[in-house]
Amino acid sequence: MMSIKILDDRDTLVLEFLVIYGYLTSYKLAKISDIPMATVWRILVNLKSLSLVAKQKKGFAITPRGLVFAYYLTKKENIRLEALQKLKEAWKYEGSVNEIRSFLEALNQFLKKYEISLISVCFNHPLSVISLMLPKAKELDEFSQRLLARFILRAFPTVVLPTGCKAIVSFDEKGEPYALAADCKDEGVHIFHKCPYINKYFSIEVRPR
Repeated sequence: MMSIKILDDRDTLVLEFLVIYGYLTSYKLAKISDIPMATVWRILVNLKSLSLVAKQKKGFAITPRGLVFAYYLTKKENIRLEALQKLKEAWKYEGSVNEIRSFLEALNQFLKKYEISLISVCFNHPLSVISLMLPKAKELDEFSQRLLARFILRAFPTVVLPTGCKAIVSFDEKGEPYALAADCKDEGVHIFHKCPYINKYFSIEVRPR
């Protein structure tokens, strides 16, 4: 997993507790973590400045961005699983937790390869992450591609084919139709999907100039 130098072990511990509880006051957090009250407050203020937690009433709640950071930073598998589950809920994601896990692992490798700081990525709005990874979609594993497809289908207008399949239809450089993303009755959710039904209903005649 990537290291995030701007956060230390105590920051990670606070994120771990917030993954478990979702929302905590600084007083409660100090009691269960054995971290001094003043230190807890400073940590929470810092995490808020990074959009990892949000102030709510008298306490703080972890954000989707905070859940992703906790997933990357923690060494505890139960915390990672809980972070994934809560991220699924926060993103209102209809796919599986394993799809989110695969996507975060692929994103981790992508950020390392291109030396992009995790701090610069906004996870509170997943479409910003999707746009970052879409140009590399063909290099991703099937689970990660499925996550991209689900978010694209949710974000943009779709057409419903007579077969009942949903698709966002586009055309390649040869004028051949394909689905940028599709929810196919036979083959499931895919990205960059081609099928005979799309060809049948959306083919256009490309005339030589």
